[in-house]
Amino acid sequence: MSRNLDHPIAVLGLPLDSLSAEAAVDVIEGLILSGGTHQIATANLDFWLNSLADTHLHRIIAGCSLVLPDGMPLVWVSKLLGCSLADRVTGVDLVPRLAELAARKGYGVFLLGGKGDVAERARGVLMQKYPNLRIVGTYAPSEEEMERVDHSEIVGRVTAAKPEILLVALGNPKQEKWIWLHRKRLGVPVAMGVGGSFEIIVGDVVRAPRWVQHCGLEWAMRLVQEPSRLGPRYLRDFLGLGRRLPLTLLAGWMQRPYLGKSHVTTVTTPQTMHVYLHGKLCSQVAPELKQAGDASVAGSLVMVVHMHAVRQVTAAGLGALMAVRRQLLDSGLTLSLAGLGFKHRFLLHAWCADPLFDAWASASPAIRSKAGEWETVPHVDLHAKQEAVPAQTRARG
Repeated sequence: MSRNLDHPIAVLGLPLDSLSAEAAVDVIEGLILSGGTHQIATANLDFWLNSLADTHLHRIIAGCSLVLPDGMPLVWVSKLLGCSLADRVTGVDLVPRLAELAARKGYGVFLLGGKGDVAERARGVLMQKYPNLRIVGTYAPSEEEMERVDHSEIVGRVTAAKPEILLVALGNPKQEKWIWLHRKRLGVPVAMGVGGSFEIIVGDVVRAPRWVQHCGLEWAMRLVQEPSRLGPRYLRDFLGLGRRLPLTLLAGWMQRPYLGKSHVTTVTTPQTMHVYLHGKLCSQVAPELKQAGDASVAGSLVMVVHMHAVRQVTAAGLGALMAVRRQLLDSGLTLSLAGLGFKHRFLLHAWCADPLFDAWASASPAIRSKAGEWETVPHVDLHAKQEAVPAQTRARG
């Protein structure tokens, strides 16, 4: 199975991948085999609300190789935006599927975090269910250890075990920030924050029946089990959604439908790839955006996306732009926006995406003055060889 789309969908400022749980496992295996280090996040309303208050966390989530919707409200919002996500994919659903994959392919798994001995108990449950599973280590750092500036001992335990999959149960935002901070030192192909999944796996927390999950009411059963801990959190989450959702929908509905042709043109300077969007920023232009991103990375060129001629933006189109931003970020490059009108700025604010994009401020006024001329130039061959130059700035993460 593959992705429903080859790029994420922007939902409340989060680039969410539209996948089933089975397809997500296939993508994760591809990440393991592709080399490098990859971070995966399963985002819910609490993740989203935390990201609104913490730009660094927002950029971390947007920089993950895979972001999955762990919450039915995010799926419902995607439908209201006209770009429905395929399914809700939770961390606790992925853990056993990844354990099955690891048992079948011989990948090592490390369980980090959880309260007390829950990680060790989760190890026993998973190994009983998947006898060929190779869990190469478990460790539950204390609060005191996590508060230290130096986490060398924790990182050392993981690197010594050499897992292919690292599951981190420290809770959001701690687990996402911890993985992002140490991902290069860890050298683990795939690291994923799993929140309270270990407690559910060992039975300390009982999951709702499947029909309750499909109705989007699993939160109610969790609330009954842990009212003092989850009650204030759920109230905050739903109040936050209630405040932001009307503006999000209004911004989408204010746009006039654009029915004309949409395309992308590009112009390269010695240091910059200029990308001009025409018409509708939607899934149809995603392949051209991806080609431009490939060319930028190949030539070590920062990218400037010009929005002057954009008449409509869809959640899928903004997700495609977020995917290119992530692609450049992985290579230490930046993606900036130019030509933002009032409607564009309002949309980015209403859709909670403005913290992810910087406005272009070229050092050369002469280049800015030629922006209108460049919009009319022929399409540049994105497969042509680019002159490699040093990146001018690092992407903020």
